[in-house]
Amino acid sequence: MPDFAVKQWFEKIIAKVNAGEGIFLIAGIIALITGIIVDVFLIRLFCLIVVAVSAALIYFSMKANDLQLLSKSGGSNPPFQSRSESERMKKLVFDDFQNHGNRGFGEEESGEEIINSAGVNQDKSEQITDRIDPLPVSHVQTEKKSIEREFVLSDYFDVDSEIYKRDTEPRTEFDLLLNKVLAVIKEVLFAHTVAFFWANREKEQMIMEGYVSDSSKLFSGRRFSIGHDLVSKVAQTGKPEFVTEVNESSESELFCYYSSPVSVRSFVGVPVFFSRGASDGSIQQPVAVLIVDSKTGDEFGTETLTLLGRFTKLVSALIKSYNDKYDLLLDVELMSSIRRLQERIRNNFSLNTIVQALAEESSKLVNWDFLTVVLYDEAKRAWVAKKVTNRAHEGYIVTEQAIDFPESIVGQTIKKNFHNTYDDLEKIAMPRYYSEEKLGREGSFASVPVSSLNKCYGAVNVESRDRFNFSRRDIDMLYRLAENAASALEIFYMKEIINEYVIIDDVTGMYSKKFFLQRMEEELHRADDVGSDLSLLFVTADKADEITQRFGIDGFERVMLTLAKAIRNSVRPYDIVGRYDTDRFGILLLNTASNEAYLWAEKIRKTITGLVINLEGKSFSITISVGVSGAVDGMRKEELVGNTSAVLNNALLAGGNAVRVF
Repeated sequence: MPDFAVKQWFEKIIAKVNAGEGIFLIAGIIALITGIIVDVFLIRLFCLIVVAVSAALIYFSMKANDLQLLSKSGGSNPPFQSRSESERMKKLVFDDFQNHGNRGFGEEESGEEIINSAGVNQDKSEQITDRIDPLPVSHVQTEKKSIEREFVLSDYFDVDSEIYKRDTEPRTEFDLLLNKVLAVIKEVLFAHTVAFFWANREKEQMIMEGYVSDSSKLFSGRRFSIGHDLVSKVAQTGKPEFVTEVNESSESELFCYYSSPVSVRSFVGVPVFFSRGASDGSIQQPVAVLIVDSKTGDEFGTETLTLLGRFTKLVSALIKSYNDKYDLLLDVELMSSIRRLQERIRNNFSLNTIVQALAEESSKLVNWDFLTVVLYDEAKRAWVAKKVTNRAHEGYIVTEQAIDFPESIVGQTIKKNFHNTYDDLEKIAMPRYYSEEKLGREGSFASVPVSSLNKCYGAVNVESRDRFNFSRRDIDMLYRLAENAASALEIFYMKEIINEYVIIDDVTGMYSKKFFLQRMEEELHRADDVGSDLSLLFVTADKADEITQRFGIDGFERVMLTLAKAIRNSVRPYDIVGRYDTDRFGILLLNTASNEAYLWAEKIRKTITGLVINLEGKSFSITISVGVSGAVDGMRKEELVGNTSAVLNNALLAGGNAVRVF
């Protein structure tokens, strides 16, 4: 290997030159000084040669050292290094994968001896000790996997979040997103607590909607009155509050959202604004406050206010999205209530159904403690409470209670055909229903007219023990629901007017209710005059509501027609039969005592039980309940009707398919 021998010779020469480098330098300096001092040509010529040779040797020594260093450092073109495949191969292994922390990289020789800078051969065992083998590829990959963090889906997506599993309410979605924002703020600002408060100006309260905190001493009530604390100050002024050093003695007064002092030293609070309109002029006061605190003094700066300003804009956008979705949800609920109201009225068109459906659907749209429906009663010639629901289980008005018209809140609503809303009943002197009422004076009250076009049929009224309970949105929803009920009442009353002039029921062919009552009064007078007996029977189909729900109102009318034919075939020609109500027939048996009427009722009951009715391809049978009451001398028709209705209700309460005698 001639190249290797030349390299060894070259390195020996370099070593000798390095050893005499100092002598060459001294000799050159002496020769230079001598040549300057001595004025002899030959001596000066000799000194010049000595200086030149010394300089050449020194330059050669320096150049050789540079080349040697380049060769040792792995340069791309080291001298006397062969590029043939048989020469040794060097591999670089980064110190991230070596056991020697003090080595930048290691070299692996492919079988040759390692030569040190002095050209001395190292021992084979020393070579093995010095050599750093490269790690296998598989081992390196394993090391990388152990060092790198393995990410999972939950790092980027809320796998268990409820908003992705099912349709959630807007409030649930808003709370989730708000808590995410608060968590980000806490991480970015290294805060102790980050919280969001609604400003309820009607109730003068600050309400904590969400928070992220390291403390376990946050107050549990979620509400505190607006006062002189820092959160309230931001809500009142609409300007940020920035405190760099908090006095320990005033901490409990400044931070009402802690149950006890927690050594807060820095605080910053910013207002959150929101407006439903597009104009900035409508924004006057903040709707909420975003606060951040820390246990470290002087933790926040002006850049914190800038950053929180950006977050408040994000929260304002979330509030807008929440309000839009909430309004849409309310519209859906309102449409569902209107649809249910119409379906119930269509299946059973009566005054009681309209009132009941209006009360039930109103209760689903707004929060209340007391609900009433007031309509006009022709018999009493007064406005009365047809429906009263009391959730608070406190003293309130009762059903059929007449109201003062127009000297009450409800009376004013009906008279003016316009709603009345009172957020604080303590400030109202006018009675809600009548002057002698003994009702609580705390809470709020709303009265909405039940009107169609310009005619008012009554009012639906809601009351709550909380002040400021009813919003404009609540009133609008009650208006729309009451309008649909008013349309049904208009049709009902028009039908009542038509029936005033109709003698025969158009479905069953029986007398109408008005003509039946007129004939009843005449027969009572005749029975008193001649001393004859007279019995009144009320016949009703059992489980009428189930039949209506199954076959609809048309199917139920066909059932009543079948029942009317059976009754007509069982009575005498001079007996009087009329349709007293939607599901009830009235029968006047002339010259018949109550015990004989009972026997006739049992006979007709058994006859009806044996009937088979075919309807919509289905065959079924029905049963009836009968109430019987005999007239006595001097009895008025109202008393006779009341007695008969009472015993009929007893038969129905007993399970139906029965006859009861007064």
